[in-house]
This record gives sequence, structure tokens and C-alpha cells, in this order.
Amino acid sequence: MFSIFSGKNRALGIDVGTTGIKIVELKKENNVPVLVNYAFSYDSGSLLQASGLEILDGQTEQVLQSVLKEGNFGTKRAVISIPSFLALVSFVELPEMPQSEIDKAVKFEAAKYIPSPIEEVSLGWEIVGSFQEKPIEGSQAVRHGQKLQIMVVTVPQSAVSKLISITRKSKINIKAMEVENFAVARCLVGNDKGTFMIVNIGAKATDFTIVSDGIIRVTRSIDVGGAEISRAIAGGLGIDLQRADKIKKSTQINLMNPKDRLSSIASPVAGMIIEETKRLRELYHKKNPLKQIEKFIFTGGTSRMATLIEYFSQQLSAECQLGNSLARVAVKKEHSEIVDSVAQQLTVAIGLALRGLDSP
Repeated sequence: MFSIFSGKNRALGIDVGTTGIKIVELKKENNVPVLVNYAFSYDSGSLLQASGLEILDGQTEQVLQSVLKEGNFGTKRAVISIPSFLALVSFVELPEMPQSEIDKAVKFEAAKYIPSPIEEVSLGWEIVGSFQEKPIEGSQAVRHGQKLQIMVVTVPQSAVSKLISITRKSKINIKAMEVENFAVARCLVGNDKGTFMIVNIGAKATDFTIVSDGIIRVTRSIDVGGAEISRAIAGGLGIDLQRADKIKKSTQINLMNPKDRLSSIASPVAGMIIEETKRLRELYHKKNPLKQIEKFIFTGGTSRMATLIEYFSQQLSAECQLGNSLARVAVKKEHSEIVDSVAQQLTVAIGLALRGLDSP
């Protein structure tokens, strides 16, 4: 890829995906994040994360070193992704209390939701809101104070250790680790007002993130992604996976035409993603009747599949759009065309690098 500029004030976003690694380098110029370099490795037939929810450290380490060499990046400062399916995001409510006591109280509450012992997970939390507790009708008058709404994120310590091990030989200076959903939300939504659902269709999985007024409210992941569509095409046409992958990325599929042969092959897989989207929308609206989802934002390599956005819009009877991964970064004019062609694949990496620029 291209490599320009020199100096400090840079950060890498390293997205460890299921079938490849993407790295983006950002640099602040006049307080504006500028995309100065990127590189990635992708192979629909490879596997860097096993179905047993484990990162394959040996193979991933080799791919990372290869991508770093190809990119010839100008910094080792990096924020690295944690796969969404490894993280558990939950929300707890606590009475208002001194900041020094919150951490202990969060760990006590979180232990009720975590399937693993609290000692075996890495835990982070953030206060996302507060509200006045309402008295129960007919009850005696008592003091009702503020309650805190706290988002709790837990990740197995074993996964964190593997990611650290993978980057050790490459001498990466890890400034932070972040769950993919948060990086995607930062890249596509930021602090925008409104309620949105982000649908990130990756190779092996699809991640759903509901963001309201800049705060993540719901996350979910299912084991259906672009590779499933490629396999369906390969099986339906009797061709190899590589050729099927090329057809998926071409303009040959018209999901809006149910009589189209390729559409009849691909639409059942797309249908599984649509059904989960509908289910999450319904659950969210039941809990938050005043916060209707205004827009569905799609990202990930498969989101660029011909007619996919129009098809989802029709099936959901809602506004759907392709996310603009470059909305919060600048790109030099001479590189804009090539970056735009791969932007959807770089969403997570860009979001990670944006956080890296703000890390001390």
C-alpha cells in the first residue's frame, strides 16, 4: 500500500478478523485524523479464529508479521481488536455511590451475569446514564435517590493473553484493546444524535450494535457471514469457493429479483441476518418505546454486495444505508479512489486507530 508522511502523533488500528488482519495507520494533522497508510491480508478459505471461540495464535502471529512488513508503518503504537463473540456486554443499575466504591459494586453485580469465574475475565465498565428512581405507588414515603446505569464489558483473560502473545514478536506497543462493536460505532456513528442499528457483516459472523445518542445499548453476534453466502453459491453452482467469492463481490446477484438463480441461492443466508435484525429491533423497541431505531447502517466487506442494501430496506421496511467508514477521517486526494474501494473492510481498524490517537 502507500506510505507517506513522517513523525509522531500516529496510531495503528489492528483488526484481527476471522479470515484475515487489517491494519490502518492514522496521523493527526492540524487536529484532523488523516489516513496515511493501510495494509491487510484476507483469504476466505483461511481461519485465524476457531469455532471454539479461540484465537489461533501461531498462524495469526505469522499473518500479523506479514501485514506489518507489507505496510511498513511509521509507528508501533496500536489499539488491537477483541472479537465481538469473545466479549460479554451487560448493563447493571446501581444506587448512586462514591466513585471509589463503584468498581467493587460492579464486580459483585457482574458476577451474576458472567458464566466464568470473575477472576478469569478482564472487566471494564463505564457509567452511561443515570435516572431518578420512582417510588412504588401506594408505598410509604422514603428517600429515592439517583440510580446509575453502568455498561460492563468482560473478556476472557485467556483471549487477552493470546492477543498480547501474538503481538510480542512484532514489538507492537499496545495502548489499548477494544471490542469490535465499539470501534465500529466510533467510526460510523461517533456522537451523532439518534438511535441506529449497525449491522457489520464479516466473513464468519455478523455483529449487531444498537447505538443511541452515541452510547452503545445492545450488542449481539451470530455465526453467519459473507463466507456462508460464498459457500452457498459454491454449492448451488458446483464451483470452487474462490470463484464463488468473486461472484458474490460482482454485480451478478440481484436479491430484488426472487426469480434470479443467484438470488435464490444467496437470499436464504441473507434471510438469517434479516430475521436476527428484526428480532433485535423488536426487543429493543419493547424495552425502549420512546427510542425507535431510525436507521440501519451496514458495514463489513459483504455489505457492498450488489442490491444487498436495497433488499434489507425492503425486508425491514426501514431506511438502510451503507456506512461511511471515512466520514471521520481525511484521505489525501491522490489516494482517495483506492482507499474508497476497500473502506468497508477497514471500518473496525479505522475505529481502533481513532481511539489510538486519543490515547496518551
